[in-house]
Amino acid sequence: ALTYPEGPTLSIELAGTERLPRASGEAKVERKKGMTEIEIELDEMKPAFYFGGDYNTYVLWVVSPEGHTDNLGEFILVGNRSKLNVSTNLETFGMFVTAEPHFLVRSPSRFVVLENVRPRENLGPLKVSRIEYRGFEGIYNHLRDTLRDVPETREKYRPHVRAARSAVELARRAGAERFAAEKLAKARESLKEAEQAIEQGVGGRNLMLLGHRTIRLAVDAQIAAEERAFQAALNAERKTNAEERARLETAIAEARSETERAELLAEQRQMKLEMEQRAREMAAEQARQAAREAAAAKARAVEAEAEKKRALLDADQARSEAEIARRQSRQARERMKQALSQVVEIRDTARGLIINLPDILFDFDRASLRPQAREQLSLVAGVLLVTPGYSLRIEGHTDDIGEAEYNQKLSEERARSVSEYLVDRGLSADLVSSRGFGETRPIVENDSPSNRQQNRRVEIIIEETPQDPITDEAS
Repeated sequence: ALTYPEGPTLSIELAGTERLPRASGEAKVERKKGMTEIEIELDEMKPAFYFGGDYNTYVLWVVSPEGHTDNLGEFILVGNRSKLNVSTNLETFGMFVTAEPHFLVRSPSRFVVLENVRPRENLGPLKVSRIEYRGFEGIYNHLRDTLRDVPETREKYRPHVRAARSAVELARRAGAERFAAEKLAKARESLKEAEQAIEQGVGGRNLMLLGHRTIRLAVDAQIAAEERAFQAALNAERKTNAEERARLETAIAEARSETERAELLAEQRQMKLEMEQRAREMAAEQARQAAREAAAAKARAVEAEAEKKRALLDADQARSEAEIARRQSRQARERMKQALSQVVEIRDTARGLIINLPDILFDFDRASLRPQAREQLSLVAGVLLVTPGYSLRIEGHTDDIGEAEYNQKLSEERARSVSEYLVDRGLSADLVSSRGFGETRPIVENDSPSNRQQNRRVEIIIEETPQDPITDEAS
């Protein structure tokens, strides 16, 4: 603490703490006519909201020799600098700057970022003494203890609406929903107006006024809630200690001497002080518990948002990979289609690629493959062996000449004959199936020899599959 004499203007240095190590400040202090004028300028500052949680702005405090603190005003950063002109009626005091939720806080937080230091040079009659103060243990949450490694910004920062949100939240934690619901509702309505103003592009002084109005309403709700929470806790204490209080009152009334009565009155006063202390601690603990719950809820929300972002990134990556896979699949399918079209009749359908093996590739009225059929199937197998990701369904068909039962059997045998040959050529038996349909699925009317010949066929349907049709031995 420094004692400022009337007359001269003295320059006092403020040094950054571990919270904001590079910050610095200079205060020009002049004592005149019972008041002390302070013109203070800060440099190398960083926005208080970088601390995270409830912190939004910076406040200048003076502390008296008795340890009493006084909020002198808020620093509004322009880039990394700020100025403030204020006054105090104190003659002897220390100065320090704290990070705070808003400008109307009544006690300094523990986040001291600058404090005045002992002058390096002789300033004549200036007296130096040491005083102590205790930082508010309050109900503030934060994410960082220091801004040492946080990059600077030179953008103009307006903390008013952000601070208004914190003020409303602090009122809620103090129990305003229970003890000052009407006041809290007014603060919330004011906050809503401020947030709508941001959406409408309102800025500058008007936005500051809206933010400050909300803060005042929220602080009013917080003070009311704290006092009523204290009274509720005190009433609970009185109820708990009702018998002891009654005993003391009876004893005081029946005291036989002034000495005995004085001792009992002192005991009664001590009991009252202890009850009030416990009540305040109880109310404060409820607020701290609300702060812990708010911090936990915020952490859960942050984690949920992070998880959502990770899921979106994973989904984007999955879509990208799926698109790549589809493109590669289409390219592979097209290459396979072109290769197969050189050796067999093939068509592209919704069921997949279909290879048509006409009746002429089989011995008459039998399931045995002719040499030309085996040659074509060997080429087909060679293409499929180097094109994984497909399964085969072999389907046999006949015309309607002869008995239906006979035609069914012949179609099954021809389909099986093709299936077995392809497996012999190296394709996996697990991915090749066969089935006969007899005369039930003609592709044209069986009304002429040429049409009946078209219906006598074996079709190989090539379907996409995640499995590899190549056998372990073949691969």
